[in-house]
Amino acid sequence: MKQIYQLFKLLFSEKKKLVLTFVFTMFVALFTYVFVNLVQPIMDYMFKMSPGEIPEKTRFMDVFLNLFGLSVKQLITYLPLILIIVILGKGLFTFLSSFFMKSIGLKVARDMRNKLFNHLLYQSSDYFDRKATGELLSRLTNDVDKIQEALSGSAKDMLQEVFTLLALLVGVFIIDWRLALASLIITPIALVPLVVFSRKLKKIGRMNQIKMAEIYNLLHEAITGNKIVKAFTMEKFEFKKFKRSTKEYLLEGLKFARISSMSSPFMEFIGGVVGAFVLLVGSDRIANGQISAGDFGAFVMAIFMMYTPIKRISRANNVIQRGVACHERVLEVLDRKAVITEHKKSYPLPPVKGKIQFDHVYFSYNDSKAVLENINFLIKPSKKVALVGFSGAGKTTIVNLISRFYDPDAGKVLMDGIDIKDVTLRSLRSQIGLVTQELILFNDTVRNNIAYGLDDVPMEKVISAAKSAEAHEFIMNLNKGYETFIGEKGGLLSSGQKQRIAIARALLKDPPILILDEATSALDTKAERLVQRALTNVMKDRTTFIIAHRLSTIRNADKILVLDKGRIVEEGTHEELCLKDGIYKKLYDLQFPEAQGELP
Repeated sequence: MKQIYQLFKLLFSEKKKLVLTFVFTMFVALFTYVFVNLVQPIMDYMFKMSPGEIPEKTRFMDVFLNLFGLSVKQLITYLPLILIIVILGKGLFTFLSSFFMKSIGLKVARDMRNKLFNHLLYQSSDYFDRKATGELLSRLTNDVDKIQEALSGSAKDMLQEVFTLLALLVGVFIIDWRLALASLIITPIALVPLVVFSRKLKKIGRMNQIKMAEIYNLLHEAITGNKIVKAFTMEKFEFKKFKRSTKEYLLEGLKFARISSMSSPFMEFIGGVVGAFVLLVGSDRIANGQISAGDFGAFVMAIFMMYTPIKRISRANNVIQRGVACHERVLEVLDRKAVITEHKKSYPLPPVKGKIQFDHVYFSYNDSKAVLENINFLIKPSKKVALVGFSGAGKTTIVNLISRFYDPDAGKVLMDGIDIKDVTLRSLRSQIGLVTQELILFNDTVRNNIAYGLDDVPMEKVISAAKSAEAHEFIMNLNKGYETFIGEKGGLLSSGQKQRIAIARALLKDPPILILDEATSALDTKAERLVQRALTNVMKDRTTFIIAHRLSTIRNADKILVLDKGRIVEEGTHEELCLKDGIYKKLYDLQFPEAQGELP
């Protein structure tokens, strides 16, 4: 019940519309009640029952006839018109309650998607390291869709049918409370399997969404990695995995369908038993003059009409249980707190000159073996620093700590003498430009990719940044120049062109600190030459960290830090390190065997 309450609590965000929906739903119940009671005076008239044969008590239709000054004969005369009014009234208020509830559900779904997406945007990098993209996509789309379905349709059905059921229930007790009480004795038996069904449906509904998340993940991996799939001719392999996942989703869906399909027939069976019991007891009470034929007709009609809302409530419950399971999955994401946060006393980082210091920094992922151990260095402003070492030495981890994608387990990272933990994330990252091997470009125009998030930046600045990045010439050769759409991840551009767009984006930001993480490793010689020329322009008067396996690209660095197993084992210029005959010299000799024995 707590989970259902949490789900329905989402509706309270639209209180005015919710109140109107309640009012309209009550009118639906009222018109249903009037419709049922129209039977009573007509049947009494048809059976020619005299006033003496009718039990002395006030009935709803007696009040109705007195209110409008009608006799039973006149009621029968106006019956077609009254029926039309009742049906139109019920239809109108059914439409209004349905529309308002659906509009609430759609707005709740929109707000939840916005909240979920915003929450994900501010999650720390470690969260995305652990979570599959497809699973997160599933929660943003499929899970929220199921929640909206539960709130828009099923919650409306549940609300409307509960009011209708209550109106009919009150009606049968007013007609004959003894007969009503006797006929409803068997009904509580239906609650036991309904509770059991609800628990099973919630459990299966959750598993259903997990399987759907797996399908989303396979789709994402196959589409984003389509070149690898094709290069290794793994189409059949990927299709086999996809078929296995869709089969598992089908099996879970069949379980859900089987259990949800059992509830309606069961409720119909209970309804049949109660109907038979009412006929048996009711006929005896008519014979004894305890109720009139009209009362009994209205009673039977109300009892049988009660099972339509009961069936709809049962069906709505099936959808709501799935919605509850989806809501729990969404809450798992929303309840996840970001690891990298700002404390209450964080302040904006003032414009920096670019002095970077690591002071006894230790770091590990997931409390596993240390990736960085006792890292100490000081980089002066506007200096070019290269990080060198074998794969896994900790190079990328160092630049990730500078951008505060992660926090060190111990030690401090200082920027112009200020601990970066003490400043706001926005002010810190706004002063860092990042160009990586794994380029992130968007399915948008060239201009919008360069001026990412800067709607009001003058076009002259965009062009200037592109020229400095050696990108202006090829951009102007595109079919629409700067307004050309470049496709998902810049798929319509070459690797060198994409890299230069990324450099232009970093340059337009004009950061005092620049990080180049394998920025040229995926390029051919010609493209690398162009990109290197662009990088030379970008690195002027900035503190620059360069990670590169190609040592030819870092020979002119002011300082080279050589890492091995998470420690700085050597540092100096290219010439100094070559003379030391250490790890750097070995790496250099591996790449340039023809230079062995020669001084640089």
